[in-house]
Amino acid sequence: MTRVGASILILLVGCALEEREDPGAEDDSGTLTSPLTASAGGTDEPNDDDGETGDIKLDVGEGGSGGPQDCQEGQDCPDACEAMQHVPCDEGTTDVFAAIGLGCEGEIQITGTTQGDPGSIGVRTGFGPTDTWAPREGSSFAVIGSGNVSELDTETPPNDSNGGPTHCNDDMPGSPNPGGSLPAPVRVNNVAGDCTTDPTLLGSGDCSNTVSGQFSKGGSAFDYAEVRVIANVPEGNNSISYDFAFFSTEYPDYFGDVYNDMYVGWLESESWTGNISFDEQGAPISLNAGFLDFRDDAASLPEFGGTCMKQHAGTKWLSSTAPVTPGEQITVVLAVFDLADPVLDSYVFLDNWQWGCDGTGGPVTTPVG
Repeated sequence: MTRVGASILILLVGCALEEREDPGAEDDSGTLTSPLTASAGGTDEPNDDDGETGDIKLDVGEGGSGGPQDCQEGQDCPDACEAMQHVPCDEGTTDVFAAIGLGCEGEIQITGTTQGDPGSIGVRTGFGPTDTWAPREGSSFAVIGSGNVSELDTETPPNDSNGGPTHCNDDMPGSPNPGGSLPAPVRVNNVAGDCTTDPTLLGSGDCSNTVSGQFSKGGSAFDYAEVRVIANVPEGNNSISYDFAFFSTEYPDYFGDVYNDMYVGWLESESWTGNISFDEQGAPISLNAGFLDFRDDAASLPEFGGTCMKQHAGTKWLSSTAPVTPGEQITVVLAVFDLADPVLDSYVFLDNWQWGCDGTGGPVTTPVG
């Protein structure tokens, strides 16, 4: 090597070491950030015990979101984000939160509560004779309903008129009847604007403006059932997501009517306060949402064979994603209820909770696959 080449090499190594030793600079949030970090799982330092210079690796989150090291001066530089890894823990469980994919050992711990008649909340490993509603993660999923979960496997008799309380069409004596409001922090009033551009609206109502229209027409909620999650968002994540499917015996009698049951997925966060599960036209999840793919008018759908949804309707698996703020405490309420009367029951399957990196903008719900 020439003397000039050696000089250049020494200069480059010196610059790299100087940059590694830089204690970092404050970002906009006041957190110290360093332009270079060890790769995930690594502990490389400029000088290892053997005296050799360690490899300098950049920490780029899985999912391609990148981080400060990808940014050039003058660009908008997002913080690094990596989707949280998850190992299912729901084999043989009766725990609705484990069935959803929450609270597994070694992962983010939660406070989980339920509300409703004990018969309106349960765990399943499938539904119907096909794998259309196979679990989305692990081996089971949670179910909440305004009727008995155990009755889902009772086939609707031929030419059922829905004329009186029967299976999947009855009152639940142990479930609350909230009337014209829903349990806090859920609110049924609209907000006066766009929460994604005006954060002062957060906490003033439903940022999605999807609940009020239908709820106000029905007037009163009956047979309310919920699962509620309180958790701290991992520092490296900015979104949550979960999968769900909705079914109702209100079809076909109240299809297209304002008087039908609702499902609400409520998020209480510094990034969003309101419903996060609705269709692209802003319709809440009910018979009127745009996702009602399974309508068994002729009582012939193989997917509903042997179930109380025969002659009725439901959705495929759907997925909702919403923004959250890293490190904050959030509350999520997943609730279903009868509207206007306590009969003609509806059910929701819940599964595949994820801590992710999609927290840009407002919530979105899309069909799985």
